[in-house]
Amino acid sequence: KRKKPSMHLRLTEHTKSKRMTALSSLTRSRNAFLTLIALAATAPTTAFYTSVPTTRAFTPRSISKMPLQAEPSLKPYIETLITGTDLTAENTYDCFTQILAGANEVQVSALLMLLRAKGETPTEIAGMVRAMNAACNAVHLPGIKKLDIVGTGGDGADTINISTASVVLSAACGCIVAKAGNRSVSSACGSADVLEALGVVVDLQPDEIVQCVDRCGVAFMFAPINHPAMRFVGPVRKQLGVRSCFNILGPMTNAAGAERAVIGVFEEELVELMGGALMEVGRVDHAVVIHGVGLDEISPLGPATILEIKNTAPEGEPKTYTQQKFTFDPLTVGIPRCDVLDLKGGGPVENADEFRKVLLGGSHTNAKRDSIVLNAGVGVYVYGLTESIEEGCKLARKTLESGKATEVLEKWVETSQAIRAEETA
Repeated sequence: KRKKPSMHLRLTEHTKSKRMTALSSLTRSRNAFLTLIALAATAPTTAFYTSVPTTRAFTPRSISKMPLQAEPSLKPYIETLITGTDLTAENTYDCFTQILAGANEVQVSALLMLLRAKGETPTEIAGMVRAMNAACNAVHLPGIKKLDIVGTGGDGADTINISTASVVLSAACGCIVAKAGNRSVSSACGSADVLEALGVVVDLQPDEIVQCVDRCGVAFMFAPINHPAMRFVGPVRKQLGVRSCFNILGPMTNAAGAERAVIGVFEEELVELMGGALMEVGRVDHAVVIHGVGLDEISPLGPATILEIKNTAPEGEPKTYTQQKFTFDPLTVGIPRCDVLDLKGGGPVENADEFRKVLLGGSHTNAKRDSIVLNAGVGVYVYGLTESIEEGCKLARKTLESGKATEVLEKWVETSQAIRAEETA
């Protein structure tokens, strides 16, 4: 006689069945939602008319005879993405050129979400970067090797401004720095916020930035000044309220075309995506993409994943890159572990105070100073002042203890204010 399944087994099977049904329903709902957005975005829009006659009343017949004015549309790219097909670099460049010129917001939101749902490719990201570079107010510094240390943000840790302090230390070590940044988006204090609190004039125009670099070896490039076309995207991003590809484009669109770059990312899966895009765009000569332990930068919290890309082609020839992915542990340079609370910051005033403290000369140290040494150490290595990250950290530590970083910060503040005073005089 066959035994009936136990009550526990029947309940388990019933629960599994309900979960599978719910998961299937959720997947169908998600796909239907994305399709609905896309269909709404590709629906015919109201026609725009030109040269409307004023001597007679409007009638359906007279309206139908009016000449139509063509308007750009993202519809072809949305239809491609609906099928799950990747866009080419040329496709992405074209549609993001339209977006940065003020494309239809419904279509923009549909395209961004379809890209997110599909998963952006390095080729697609490269097309976006080229479009942003073409639309930016560039800073022209030819013949000067430039460094940027920058992160995507989005880690939610609200630390002190590690990458921004690191560029000051890197400049003190001998690097020429063109730092890109913005006000806070996902943290309590952005790079522009803390620099402004320190007295740096953050909204210099491109020609003023050139002067600043010439006079003190470091300058800040404020995103709204150098990428004004982003004003068309801001409202869409705010209304969507979820991550899109624009969250990772900023660090790859340095307006001065920095050839050396240290880029931190908040998710490990972005390391190879951004590294691949950097190689396809072909602007950098030596760069690293870093994911730390829960942060978008290297820190004493633990080992960091690093993707290093390096151009090996002779100068003047098309770039040819080598790449290597490895783990770097701060313990190897004598930096002990810390807790994320040891790196906590606050608003602009608090972070400005911490900024000054971490750059002071002297042999004292803590987790915040160690973090600055680590990131500047990677920066001077990428810039070419040392042969390894370990040697870079030694140079950064020696320079920090000498007090040169504080001198660079003071000169930067003084120089930026003098340039602004000269322009307004």
